[in-house]
Amino acid sequence: ALRRSATSSFSLRIRFSSQPDSRAMRSMTTIAAMAMVWSVAAAQTPEPGLVCHVRAADRSVEALESGRPVLRYHHGVTRVPEGVDPAFERGDYVSALYGLDGELITDDFPADHVHHRGVNWSWATVVWNGEMRDMFAVRNPFEGDPVIGGLWQRPDGPTRCAVESGRAYIDADSLWMWDDETPIVAESVRIVIGAASDGRRNVDFIINLTPFADGLEFAGRLEAGYSGFNLRMAPAEGQRTRLHNDPPDASPRRAYGSYTAQFAGGGTRSGAAVLQHPDNPRYPSEWREYPPLNFFQPAYPGGELIPMPKGETITLCLLYTSPSPRDRT
Repeated sequence: ALRRSATSSFSLRIRFSSQPDSRAMRSMTTIAAMAMVWSVAAAQTPEPGLVCHVRAADRSVEALESGRPVLRYHHGVTRVPEGVDPAFERGDYVSALYGLDGELITDDFPADHVHHRGVNWSWATVVWNGEMRDMFAVRNPFEGDPVIGGLWQRPDGPTRCAVESGRAYIDADSLWMWDDETPIVAESVRIVIGAASDGRRNVDFIINLTPFADGLEFAGRLEAGYSGFNLRMAPAEGQRTRLHNDPPDASPRRAYGSYTAQFAGGGTRSGAAVLQHPDNPRYPSEWREYPPLNFFQPAYPGGELIPMPKGETITLCLLYTSPSPRDRT
């Protein structure tokens, strides 16, 4: 509205004269200055409510609410920081997740484990016809030399985002590419972002995995079980986690985990809570946490291989929410 006002004032009130007098010149200069101020103000005024934008250059999606960042999802490849092996380039994950004050609460390319990355869904053990690849560690094998291949999530179709009825929707399709050559699984992810309300925000992740190759199995890290839906949090003071699964006879049976800390730039403690959906396979998944690494997760399917039958879709639904005031205090 400000931009429209400035434009119409400028166009209606500017007059051209072959011999303008000094008073007219002063008036025109004042009007031009006012128009410039109004235009700058309009450019600096954040768009109200939730918005999302796709950046074509790297196929990333930025979601904001009233000018404050909410999250950044990378469908395409993120480039590695200087000094990091290019083999650790990756995509199909949330590279940045923010608290309600706009503070960054996740980490990407941390020096201690450069394969850790924001919020992602990747598995440490994927077996096809007897051979193993490690999607979680990006390159294969996780440690040692030489690198003998890998499993990457690559875009399959356009990166889409839209805002409807007060929510932002990000939709992306990817293929799991064995050695970056052969597609073995079709993946679709939908991220549904709610507006901040009563000191919290909800973000749903719906992940569908459909194998189209025979002989597939997958798991987290064998025996240890970690990987699956992974959160690497940013370094912060006062880290505290709460991980909970109700006993089998509870009704309803809840499964949730929260991580809070005093993140840089935040006005108060903030963090992330993850709720598992009761329709998820093997509900509830066990929790894993690694406090020195600022890492926690629900570990589906755990440390034992399970089959991925060809043509059968595996659906995982998880809810991220900024913790309640009680959790933060």
